[in-house]
Amino acid sequence: MFIHYKKTHLENFVENLYINHSILQPEDITISRLSAELNIHTDFAPVPSRAYESSSGLRCILLDNRSTPMKQRFDFLHELCHMLRHAGNQMVLPVPFIKAQEEDAEKFVLYATMPFFMIQPFNLSADYNIAIQQISKIFGVSRDMAKIRFDQILRREYEGEMLPRGYEEYKSSHSGQPILEAHIDKPVIFAYYDPYSTLDGPDQLIVCLDQRTLSTQHEWIVPMEERFQEIELDALKNIALESATRGDLICFDGQLTLQIHQLVYRYGLTKGNFVLQMRDIEQILEADQSTIRRFL
Repeated sequence: MFIHYKKTHLENFVENLYINHSILQPEDITISRLSAELNIHTDFAPVPSRAYESSSGLRCILLDNRSTPMKQRFDFLHELCHMLRHAGNQMVLPVPFIKAQEEDAEKFVLYATMPFFMIQPFNLSADYNIAIQQISKIFGVSRDMAKIRFDQILRREYEGEMLPRGYEEYKSSHSGQPILEAHIDKPVIFAYYDPYSTLDGPDQLIVCLDQRTLSTQHEWIVPMEERFQEIELDALKNIALESATRGDLICFDGQLTLQIHQLVYRYGLTKGNFVLQMRDIEQILEADQSTIRRFL
C-alpha cells in the first residue's frame, strides 16, 4: 500500500541510519538497543533531558528519570537528532536557528518512532480509526501521535497521486496536448490549496519558469506581495513538476529569491515547473524578520 508516498530527505536519513545499524523491526526502536548500536552512553537523572559530547569524543544522552518510559524514548530520539544532525551551542545560537533545529528534531522523532519502511509491510485496516489504533499498538505510541503520522502519510500519498508522471506519459495520455511551459514567456506562479491542509493559505506555490529566465538568470525574486491565481487539481495534473527545496530559497531584508542556477544544475534546462512548500517559505521569511529585528 501507499505506492505514491515519497519520503523526505530526513526520512531517508532515519531509514539509512536504522538499516545500517540493524534496527529493522518496531521492537528494535528502544533506548537500550539504539544506545548499543550507535555507541551512545545513556544515563538517567532527575534533570531535563540533554545530549552532549565529551572532549574525548564520548557521546552521551542524559534522560529525565521523572518522565514516563514513552516520554524518555521520545526525549532520547529528540536528543539523538541534535547529536547526529546539528552543530552549535543553543545557548548562543540565534533564535531562528534554534527554532529550525527544534522543528527538525520533532520531525525526526516522528519518523524515528514510526519509520515508513516499517509501516509499509503491515496490512493496515481500510478503516481510518482502526488503522490509527494499529499503528499506535505496533509502535508503542499514543493514539494522538499515531494519528499525526498516519495523517501525514495519507497526505503525502495524496500529493504523490497529484504529481504527474512526466512528459512522455503525459503526452501519450493527453493526445499531444501542449504542457504549460510551451505557452509562457515570463515566470508565472499558481497557488494550490490542499483540501486536507491545516494551513490558512495555499499549501504550495507552483512556479513556472520560461526558457529565457531559466537560461539567463542566476536567481529570481518571488513576488510574495502579489495574490497568486489558484490552480485546481485537474489543471495541476497537466504540469510536469519538480521539487524546489528550502535550500533553493534565500531571503534577505524581506526579499525572497529562488536560486535558479541550483535548479538548472539539478534538473537541467528542460524542467521549468517547480513546487515550493509554503511552510518552507514562511519559516525562511520569519527567520529573516527575526534577524532584522535583532539589528533594529
